[in-house]
Amino acid sequence: MAESLFNHHAKQQGLAMKAHSSGTDAIPGNQATDLAIEVLAERNIDLANHKAQTLTSHQIMDSNIVIAMTRQHEAAVAKKDPQARSRTFLAGEIPRIGNQMGPLGSAEIKEWLMTLHKARGGHMTSGRLSDEISDPWGYPKDVYEQTARKLESCILHIVRLLNE
Repeated sequence: MAESLFNHHAKQQGLAMKAHSSGTDAIPGNQATDLAIEVLAERNIDLANHKAQTLTSHQIMDSNIVIAMTRQHEAAVAKKDPQARSRTFLAGEIPRIGNQMGPLGSAEIKEWLMTLHKARGGHMTSGRLSDEISDPWGYPKDVYEQTARKLESCILHIVRLLNE
C-alpha cells in the first residue's frame, strides 16, 4: 500500500520520485491481499497487479531514501547494509523530523537526509513507537483502512517535504 500511495501522491504533486516496495519477509510473487486492493481501490489506486519482492542489498544501495514501516524492518535494512543508516527512516519519522528541520528545498537530497539523521541525535533506534506503521495482514478491513489512513498522512507529508 505504501508504494502505491507514494507513487500516486508524488505523481499528483509533480514530484519526480518513484517508490519501490520490498518486504523483509516477503514471498516473491505474492499478490497484495484482497483487503489492501479494496482499500486502495476506494482511493482510485489500483493495487491489483502488485507482486511482492524480497528486499536486497542492491535495492538498498540504489535507494535515495529507505522508508521502513517498523523498527524490525529498519533492523533488517541495517543488517543488509549498515551504511544505509543515515538514509533509513521509519515512515512517521520523516514527517516528524522534517517538519522541525524544514523541507528539502534547494538542498541535495543526501544533504537533507543527513540533516534529518543528525537531528535524531545519533541514536541507534530511530523513531518513536508512534513513527511505526504496523502491517494489517490478517486483520479485518477496518484495520486496513486505519493503516491506509496513517500511511497516506505520512506520505502526503513526505511528498510535501520533498517537493517544496
